[in-house]
Amino acid sequence: IQHDPRFAEILASIPYRHPAQLYEAFGYVFVFLTVYYMYWKTDARKKHGLIFGVFLILLWAVRFIVEFVKESQGGFEGENPILLTGQWLSIPFIIAGFYLVFTAKNKTETL
Repeated sequence: IQHDPRFAEILASIPYRHPAQLYEAFGYVFVFLTVYYMYWKTDARKKHGLIFGVFLILLWAVRFIVEFVKESQGGFEGENPILLTGQWLSIPFIIAGFYLVFTAKNKTETL
């Protein structure tokens, strides 16, 4: 199909796009591996809220970054063209993640 002249106009009219779903999938695998490593190979599980905070930061940061290459899905981009809707919705979760990371405390052992 690529070299057939009958399809040249059709193929030329298709816009190029980033494979945003693949970027997102690879990002989420990275998030999983990071959180998995933190739980099993470090003492982060002893600090209440630390791993969940890192999870929120990484997960929503991946979404924030991937939104730059996604097509607009509607929403309220018209009011503020600087950020897309998905980016605006990611910011509160990133802030909550930082809050959990900075307020993480060691668990007390109870029997």
